[in-house]
Amino acid sequence: MRNSKLSTCAVLALLTGAVNPAVAAPMHPAAVAPPGSYSAQVLNDFALLADSDNPNLVYFVPKLGNLAVQSPQSPAPIPRFQINSYYPPSGVLQGMELTSLGGTLSPTADLAALQRLQTEAARQGLQIAPAPVKSARTTFNLFAQQSLTGRVDTQCEVEEFIITFPNGNQVTQRVPKCRVRDLDGNFVDSNVVYKFTSVPAPANSTANQNVTFQAMLLPDWTQSLKDTMLFGDNFDASLSATTEWLISANTLTRQARLTINWQSLFEQASAYTAFHLNSCVEIEISAFFERIATCQGGTTPCGIFIEYRQADGTWTDRAPSDANFNAIVEALKDSLQEELFTKIQAVNGPVSTQPTAIFTLRANYEKIVTTRNEVMSIAYNQGPAPFNANTALNIDCVTGGFGYPVMYDMNNPACRARVGQ
Repeated sequence: MRNSKLSTCAVLALLTGAVNPAVAAPMHPAAVAPPGSYSAQVLNDFALLADSDNPNLVYFVPKLGNLAVQSPQSPAPIPRFQINSYYPPSGVLQGMELTSLGGTLSPTADLAALQRLQTEAARQGLQIAPAPVKSARTTFNLFAQQSLTGRVDTQCEVEEFIITFPNGNQVTQRVPKCRVRDLDGNFVDSNVVYKFTSVPAPANSTANQNVTFQAMLLPDWTQSLKDTMLFGDNFDASLSATTEWLISANTLTRQARLTINWQSLFEQASAYTAFHLNSCVEIEISAFFERIATCQGGTTPCGIFIEYRQADGTWTDRAPSDANFNAIVEALKDSLQEELFTKIQAVNGPVSTQPTAIFTLRANYEKIVTTRNEVMSIAYNQGPAPFNANTALNIDCVTGGFGYPVMYDMNNPACRARVGQ
């Protein structure tokens, strides 16, 4: 038990910032696998990413979260959640029993899962940290029926309500109401929420940020929620959430091999600049390098033959994806532009100080008289690539409410394990 306590303390220190990720960026998992090997349970609980600079750092994104809990190591952890009855004093549902609930959902509520990840990483000399994220979008699921697929059987009707105002005036209000047939053949009201607000996880943060919410659920759900709180069951049928984290992940720097026939390449450049009256602007120079990058036929007609290094170390003349191709064009331009063209800074008019780049063909005596093909290498990188990882946020392991204190269900072994006990 002593080791468990130490592990829990270390996890809590991680969540409060005692473990700081390196000033770098996650690597896209399609480019670099995370360091280390992990159990099937850890891989089921987390999305893992490598770091661009530190080979001993592993970023994580939890796949499953729950209610945030205060004092998780105490005999009576305190869930950050409240649920009570509410009777509207006026309006369509005047005098009916609604359910008022609110709380804080945490992606890192499962301390047992974090302990498992931390233990397995530590055994391999690795450090863990929540992944830095560019943005986070939380979607609340306010009605769910398990295993329903396709177009479900639905019945909708309009109900009339009489609203009585304080001055005694009455108004008849028509409200549409739809029900969905569940797997037992019963029609269940798909309207759950009367009012709802939430504060989402912030952008430019890390994948361990909490989400707070406040909700008012309709009367048809009151008894069901009372039963749920009596037994500590989950709220999946009425309320859950999913946070989609957008991570700006790095990709590998790749290598291309150029075989250049300088005489043919200068012929290509000469013909191109002549077509543009021997004076090209920036966008036209970029178009020239895109043209030679897509030229087919090798060094004689194109002036250049490009090969791309593959993961297994072999070379191919098949161009990679569009994103990488754009990076290749820029790499070609960076490597060959000064050999082929002279850049002139021109000022537009006597008043304007806005410079414009003009390019003319360069008299490159050294290269143009070269009769042998030259082989050179260039590096290219498509830059950051988006990587999405989701955290499902559920509510369970809480009892009481509706006039009684909300308690964390320590009688449930799965609930105890979640708080590291």
